[in-house]
Order: sequence, then C-alpha cells, then structure tokens
Amino acid sequence: MLDTDQLRSFLAIVDTGSFTRAADRVNKTQSAVSMHVRRLEERLGRPLFVKHGRGTRLSPDGERLVDHARRILQVEAAALADLTAEGLSGRVALGIPDDYAEMFLGDLVGGFALRHPGVELSVLCHPSIEVAERLRAGEIDIGVVTVSDDIPGVEVLREEPLCWVAGLRAGAIEAQRPLPLALSTPPCRWRTVACEGLERSGIAHRHFMASSHYSAIAPVVRAGQAITVLPLAVVDAATQRVLGPESGLPALPSMRLGLLRRPGSRSPVAAALCDEVRASLAFGSLREAA
Repeated sequence: MLDTDQLRSFLAIVDTGSFTRAADRVNKTQSAVSMHVRRLEERLGRPLFVKHGRGTRLSPDGERLVDHARRILQVEAAALADLTAEGLSGRVALGIPDDYAEMFLGDLVGGFALRHPGVELSVLCHPSIEVAERLRAGEIDIGVVTVSDDIPGVEVLREEPLCWVAGLRAGAIEAQRPLPLALSTPPCRWRTVACEGLERSGIAHRHFMASSHYSAIAPVVRAGQAITVLPLAVVDAATQRVLGPESGLPALPSMRLGLLRRPGSRSPVAAALCDEVRASLAFGSLREAA
C-alpha cells in the first residue's frame, strides 16, 4: 500500500521545487516531509530524488511516480468530495497566453483538478492584452499575463530573462541578413524590444511571420526558418537553442510574469485557482527541488 500523506508530501516537493516550500504547503515541518520521502523510497525500494549540484532533482523512478501519485490523490479527493459533500464546486475561467500555456498549463491544471475535483475549469488562450480585456469584461476570472504599463493591477509572480531562440538544428540562422524573425503581432512587448534592439545594433532584419499564437510560431522556429524571442523558462531544450552573446545579437531585457484577478471578485473558487497559479508559476520548473 502507498501512503497518501507521503504521496502528498512528495508531490508538494515536485510542485514547489523545494522541501522547505513543500513543508509550508502541506502544513508540516521540513523534517516530516523529508521523512515522508524516505519512507516512500523505502516502500518502493528505489530513490525518488538524486543529487544535482547543490540541490536535488527527481530520479527517473521519481519522474515515473509523479503521474501515478497525482491520479491516486485525485481519486481520493474525488471520493471525499462525492461522499462527504466537502470541497469547492462551481466554475472558473483562466486566461493565459499560449506560450506560457506550453510551459505551465499541464502542471497547473493537473494540480488544481487534483485538489478541487468538483470545480469545472475552462482555459482560454489569448495574448496578454486580450486576456486583460476579457477579464475586465467579465469573461475570465483569472489571468496570467506579461506585466506591462498597459495592464494595471498585476500581481508579479516571477521575472525571467528574455532570450533569442532558434531551432536546435537550424544551423547558423543568426548570421543571416536580413535576420528572419517570427514574432507576435503588435502591440507585443517582446516584439518591440527585439526590434528596437536590432535597430540600435544596426542589424538588418525582416519579419518572416507574425502571429498572436505561439503554436504557429514554434514550428517555424523548429524548422529553422526564423528566430524568435522567448522567456528562458519557456524554451524547449529538446527542439530549441538559446542564442547567447556569441551570436552577436543584442542583449534583451527581463520580463515579468504575473497574475490578474477580476476586480471585485470574491469567489472562493477563483481564490483557490489564484493559489494554484502562484504555486505553479512562482517556482518555475516542477522537476527540481533545492
């Protein structure tokens, strides 16, 4: 038998990226969380975390356990909600740009469904400005957006360096002139800083394509037809490479990612989704623990 409290501690470490933050989430001491992991490793007869630099990361067996643990706890939560009439219920809508969705949405939605199986969550993917507009119109309850002067009232969750990105097998595309770009449509802040940086550096460039949806940009970059600009956390190391200073391209500023809530909303369901967004986005990758 697998102990669900131990699985809960294990997933808290995975979700927060830290034994310390995991202890806060499950309302236990850090030593208790560490003990849960040791007991779980003893029960399975294999390590779930391995040393990685000055911290730890999931072992291959730990990676395999994550999905099983989520399903086990989701079934437990659903049973409790169904038989005891406890837990939240209702509907909530989340707006998020699809480039962020690519990185964060799977774990965010999975964690929320695990903890609140009685809530119906809908997700709408739009650029940040449109997310903010739809939120003000009451069509969306919670928004994940890029922080900018055009969107007031954003709760900043994290800061990420922007970087130039090419396909992993794109050759020396960064040496092409004019430099082919695949960027979002105006008034995207990333597009603006990228073009301004190239103009200051005297680098000729052309807009190979423009789309408000990252799902259209990504295959063009992977195919080696153009380069784009992304936050470092969003770069897919399996298909993309970051172009560093040696590329000769101008340095890019950092961007901030934040949470936007519909004004005047007092919904406990929306508040729970805010908590899930904070936990998922504030600590980045869910596959390392410090």
